[in-house]
Amino acid sequence: MADAADLKPAVALITGFPRLVARGLVQRGLNLHPHNRIQLLVAPAHREAAEALRASLAPGQAERLTLLIGQTTDVDLGLAGPDVQRLIEETTHIFHAESEQHGPRSRLQRVNVGGLANVLSTARDLQALQRICVFSTAFVSGDRRGLIREEELDGRQQFNAPFEQTMFAAEQVARAVMPRLPITVLRPSALIGHSRTGEAEGLTEGPNYLVRLMVRLPAEVPFLLPGRGVVPFNIVPVDYVVHAAWVIAQAPEAVGRTFHLTDPNPVSAREACELLGELAANRPAPVRAHWPLRLAGKVLQWTRLDRFAPDQMALLHDLTRQVTYDCSGALELLAHAGVVCPPFEAYADVLVGWVADYERSLRNEPDHLAGA
Repeated sequence: MADAADLKPAVALITGFPRLVARGLVQRGLNLHPHNRIQLLVAPAHREAAEALRASLAPGQAERLTLLIGQTTDVDLGLAGPDVQRLIEETTHIFHAESEQHGPRSRLQRVNVGGLANVLSTARDLQALQRICVFSTAFVSGDRRGLIREEELDGRQQFNAPFEQTMFAAEQVARAVMPRLPITVLRPSALIGHSRTGEAEGLTEGPNYLVRLMVRLPAEVPFLLPGRGVVPFNIVPVDYVVHAAWVIAQAPEAVGRTFHLTDPNPVSAREACELLGELAANRPAPVRAHWPLRLAGKVLQWTRLDRFAPDQMALLHDLTRQVTYDCSGALELLAHAGVVCPPFEAYADVLVGWVADYERSLRNEPDHLAGA
């Protein structure tokens, strides 16, 4: 693998804005090389947010970020002819981070599968293309248990949610064209906030919801942990995923391969809950509730804890998945660049602090402005 100093400037097309991972990919790309240029695909509804992002960039970076107003679900990504021609002539890398986790199955099929198909169709014409990084999820493993290897996809698994099923289908699309396009598939586990700033998104689902729940619950209320709590808590900070993606995107040996971007030494669900509870409110150790997953979901409804999250079952799945994700291929490539996934214990306090500040900001807003 080439050293960062030896890398040629990249012209990268990035999808997935305004998600935190897409924002991170933009900033990391601009930081890596003074001549890197970013083309950010932005849906019309998010144009104002994208312009604010560009305005916030350091001197010398804003002019290297081009906003392309379009969307992956449209032919030619919804772009005008001159923008398409610019992509054809200049783009060296694509980071396809666009996906949707919630909504009707038809919508997820259109965005997660159809959107990727449109991106790949556009990629076929790119004259300078070196790599397409397709962001998937480790949870395409569905209900499989035990060790999941990076090269594995179809294990006759059943899926816990339409998101998992449509991302599985998207990976099948990517694999079908790997002989003709320089594709790398990246599978992060559940994305949690930034390990240095704590900034997070998706505070009503998954592991970020767990952090918020620990901050919101009164200190004397124990957290009811479904199962025995011995399963790996498969989370990964968003900044690790961003840094890893850029390294792998520029490694020639990564073409045609799939990589798990996961914590190689995950804490157990119980350890995560204990640490978050202690940091958030010095609360008692979580109470292990040996209930079936479906019953645990009912308990959240009965106690009205589900009012904090429209999809609390996603969190319960995260706390009960008996699965370990092999990430040896990713670790081998990343070791040369010094990119290491920090242990959860090293950044849990930063996550709690950011979420606590966020909660305080909501309490200080007028009722009609405060979000859930």
